[in-house]
Amino acid sequence: MLARIKAVCLHSMTIAWSYCIALAGALASIIDDLADALGDPGVKDQISAAIGDVKTTGRILLAISVVTIIARLRTLRRIN
Repeated sequence: MLARIKAVCLHSMTIAWSYCIALAGALASIIDDLADALGDPGVKDQISAAIGDVKTTGRILLAISVVTIIARLRTLRRIN
């Protein structure tokens, strides 16, 4: 299992971390819809008070993740 995860991440902790950031960004982007579906709109207000607009935060995290993956793949390509 661990070998499979390492292979997906190209044996790079930077790419693994970027996947984690992308997951957090995706979850932040859909938290509004999840809170409405669960019937607890107060969650959205609590999260907004803590980190600001959740959709914007999610998009920023996704953008950071994409830039990180692209940068790391460029360096991996130079090595090989």
